[in-house]
Amino acid sequence: MRRNVTVTVLLLAVLIIRATAQEPVSDTLLLKGVEIASEKISRKELSSFPMQSLSGNQIAAVAGNSVADALRTFSGVTLRDYGGAGGLKTVMVRSLGAQHTGVFIDGAPVSDIASGQPDLGKFPLGNLEEVSLNVGGGGSEPMPARARAGASIINLRSIRPDFGKYKTRGNIGIKGGSFGLFNPFLRLDHKTGQDSWIGIDVNPLFSKGDYSYLVDNGPAGSETLKRGNGDLTSLSANLRFFARPGDSTELRVFAGFYNAERGLPGAVVFYNPHASQRLTNKDLSLGFQLMSEKKRVSLLTNAGWSYAWLRYLDPDYLGYTYSLDNRYLQQEFYLSQAGTIALGRHFSASLASDFILNTFSGSQYKTDPWRGSFLLSAILAHQTRNTGAEAGILASVIKDSGKNSSEEDLTHKVSPYFSVSVRIADVPSLRLRMMYKHSFRMPAFNELYYALVGNPRLFPESAQQLNTGILGSYAPFKGVLLRLSADAFFNRVHNKIVAIPTQNLFVWSMQNIGEVSTGGLDFQLDATAAMNRRSRISVNLAYTFQKASDISDKNSSVYGNQIPYIPYETFSAMFQFGYRAFSLDYNVLFNGYRYVSAENIPQNLLPSWWISDAGVAWNPEAGRYKYRIKAGVTNLFDKDYVVIRSFPMPGRGIVVSGAFTF
Repeated sequence: MRRNVTVTVLLLAVLIIRATAQEPVSDTLLLKGVEIASEKISRKELSSFPMQSLSGNQIAAVAGNSVADALRTFSGVTLRDYGGAGGLKTVMVRSLGAQHTGVFIDGAPVSDIASGQPDLGKFPLGNLEEVSLNVGGGGSEPMPARARAGASIINLRSIRPDFGKYKTRGNIGIKGGSFGLFNPFLRLDHKTGQDSWIGIDVNPLFSKGDYSYLVDNGPAGSETLKRGNGDLTSLSANLRFFARPGDSTELRVFAGFYNAERGLPGAVVFYNPHASQRLTNKDLSLGFQLMSEKKRVSLLTNAGWSYAWLRYLDPDYLGYTYSLDNRYLQQEFYLSQAGTIALGRHFSASLASDFILNTFSGSQYKTDPWRGSFLLSAILAHQTRNTGAEAGILASVIKDSGKNSSEEDLTHKVSPYFSVSVRIADVPSLRLRMMYKHSFRMPAFNELYYALVGNPRLFPESAQQLNTGILGSYAPFKGVLLRLSADAFFNRVHNKIVAIPTQNLFVWSMQNIGEVSTGGLDFQLDATAAMNRRSRISVNLAYTFQKASDISDKNSSVYGNQIPYIPYETFSAMFQFGYRAFSLDYNVLFNGYRYVSAENIPQNLLPSWWISDAGVAWNPEAGRYKYRIKAGVTNLFDKDYVVIRSFPMPGRGIVVSGAFTF
């Protein structure tokens, strides 16, 4: 650890000496680490950390209702999807477990202490103006220390209303389609003063999830069945208040509510597609955020509370003469203070401290565990027109309660990271970047305390990330812009938490026995062209190759094998064409073959799959009023495929929506 910190400090010192010798560029303005030149440059083009994002028309072109559907178009992302609207959805980034990825909405954290990552199917896309993924979680702007802790972070940014000369703005619409989908939505924002407004959005969703699928019954042949127990009834509602008490101060207060009743579609095995498990969620969150910027100092304060109640009901649980009815309650209290100060023209320093308290109770836990966390991050950043560098360190002190009062554990961790970017050409614009980060994740409460399988003596799972890449942009003709990024990455995970059988195949336990080494390549290409004032076209391509090897035991038969459910290759493409008020989009997703276990044998192989989605929209405007009518087809060619073995995904579906913005 000391060696890593020493290397970081020496590298930063060299960069500081080099940067102070450079002359400032007259046509460049630095604002919070963002370079603004004669041509608008996006933040992800300057970042020394790999960053991807969707916004505006790109989000509207996504075939799906949730954030999970948007994230699967990013390179390096593997979506775990159990099918249908009710199936749980989580993501893994560059083969790291879902627990290594943090989720933030407008700078406020969203967590699930039980499983490690919230169900991303719970977050609707309709109220978001940007969905982004940042590998490494870097950036010199003020942010909670927790955002520096994960191997990657998902940032969701809500739509902010543009009132203009009106006091009330809103959006109302409805979406419906195959498999019983019915989704009305409403967003209303009202200006309460010169510099304040209040808003509410309501998003109910109903889906039967009764799609057809093909099942192979072996020698008996194949048959087409309908998916059962895949229904979902949910309500998402948010209330927010925004005020600007001063020219450089912003206040945001928000409350969120989510209620869902869903069936959990089961695994389809020979002659038995039956499933009866039910899941009920009741979530509530309250938050406060204060941002201020004065001269050289920017401050960000976050405070919040979240409450999540979950019920899991299994009427047909084997070995029980009655229904299995488990209930869980988790709460989180957090307080965060972050600040950034500009040190001259090219340097800035950031500090952040977080206090987090998580409590949990459940019918399958022998006691009610809790976790208290204190995080402190410090960062020194440098930015000029041609170079950028960041070096930081995160100190974590975490206290866990055990199964009884005598089992309490205190964890201390120091996690360094650094990044460098250098501009090597102006036309075309080319930048080289490199990033190293050490991070860890604490065991989730299910892994520690869940009855039968939990192990309260687990160690944290640590990860090391190394990324090198090149970014380029080029405008060969007027109105045409090409952006390209290519990255090579290497990850090493120690103390990987895995479930292994103990007494027999029906009694498993969580253990720190795994070590995984991953190497891969990411490619992204974005092309936009405005052919004239009335027509436009854009293409977004993303490709990933990764080899995630199990290197836990050299004497094991699975040494060097690909770890379960990590495809060797993934590819996504988004094509959009617009003419006047009409737009046409076509999306493609490819998932390469992968294995369902560490035994890489033909019996455990899942085949690769391609799916395509298409849509057409009409977006007329009349003054302040905007209309949007869209019709789309998901899984256009009706492909049969699975993401998780024995969990078939939906075939071809039709979705029609209409919205009115005022």
